[in-house]
Amino acid sequence: MFCWAFLLPAAAQEVDFDAEMRRYGLVDIRETDPAIRVELKYATDDNFVGRNMYGELRNAYLVPAFAAKVAEARRLLHEMRPDYTLLVYDAARPLSVQRRMRKAVEGTGNEAYVADGTRGGRHNYGVAVDLTIVDADGRPLDMGADFDHFGREAWVGQSNTTTLEGYEAFVDGLVREGAISRSAAENRKLLLGIMWRAGLRPYVKEWWHYQEPISMPRTRETYRLLDF
Repeated sequence: MFCWAFLLPAAAQEVDFDAEMRRYGLVDIRETDPAIRVELKYATDDNFVGRNMYGELRNAYLVPAFAAKVAEARRLLHEMRPDYTLLVYDAARPLSVQRRMRKAVEGTGNEAYVADGTRGGRHNYGVAVDLTIVDADGRPLDMGADFDHFGREAWVGQSNTTTLEGYEAFVDGLVREGAISRSAAENRKLLLGIMWRAGLRPYVKEWWHYQEPISMPRTRETYRLLDF
């Protein structure tokens, strides 16, 4: 039987992630915009690891300027659909958690989707967010693939896609392939549009993941690694 004990050792449970996030200068997204909802998937067992990776953490933290862009996206969404809001699934992620996630997928087909924690990915700098759109009852819109789905159905583009029109065309192509429904495509394009207008860009293999349009080397030069 596979043992999950190494994924969340007792020592990790003792770390006050909220205090550490604030010590690193990050803000709770709901302090920036109380209308944004939060359900950290890695604080539950509803994720690709199948275990709680965050212990008692329930708040989504981001670099302040990045949080402001997510709040702007929520404002743009409200203008279009006052009954909708954003639901954050993941935000800043401590490097220790990143390493445990990577350990969980090493040697599997999912390894390519998870940064190894050697230098840190964008989540480990507080400048990436995983999110979706929910209706007035808090129900997530159909996006055609679940959060943490590792497959083409979750894509929004290819490595050479650089424009909003290109991303939208790719999503429309998934409909023609029969990979996702037309309604799911429209929901995905709605999320793409508001995030793009707020200044954030998608990771092509995850419809839920958005980041700044800057390189990883520049990210590392600009922001502080959440090394705890």
